[in-house]
Amino acid sequence: MRVIVGGVAYPDLCDYSIGIEVQERLSLRSAPPNVVVEDLSYNPIAIIQRLDDESPDDRFGRMVVVSAVKRGNRPAGTVSCYRWDGGMPNDEEVQRAVTDAVTGIIALENTLVIARYFGALPGEVVVVEVEPETHEFGAAFSKGVADAFDQICDVVWTLATDDQAVARLPMESLSWTAVPTFRFG
Repeated sequence: MRVIVGGVAYPDLCDYSIGIEVQERLSLRSAPPNVVVEDLSYNPIAIIQRLDDESPDDRFGRMVVVSAVKRGNRPAGTVSCYRWDGGMPNDEEVQRAVTDAVTGIIALENTLVIARYFGALPGEVVVVEVEPETHEFGAAFSKGVADAFDQICDVVWTLATDDQAVARLPMESLSWTAVPTFRFG
């Protein structure tokens, strides 16, 4: 089975850049021929087009995505993994996700919901959430997130290459989180 691994994140947004950093670190590893590591931190429609570019007989069977997801009830750097059950929000929420995406918002939930809505996602989607702490412009990660990088990369790599590890994960729904916003001036 072919697997695509990617981060969904904003660049230069401290802990909220974790998906990009993990993707960059994993790109340096020697991947088996069935594993593709890519940056998925762009418009969900472009991701749909990217996934649809694969020939029908060679499509990805699994996607492993890593992103900062603020829950607020766990220490920074905490890693939570699950198989997404594919559950979709109502049509109004899907439309909101599309509207957010068109305006440039990069969010894990938007990316997955829009790609699922248009039938582009692989049959199996594994979500790796990392609890962020620092939410500001900059390249530095909080201590909790920085200290967890090796573990995060190893977990994502295992989920990309070990079918049994994926099978042991719980099946869960996406938890819609507030999209980070900024006020200027």
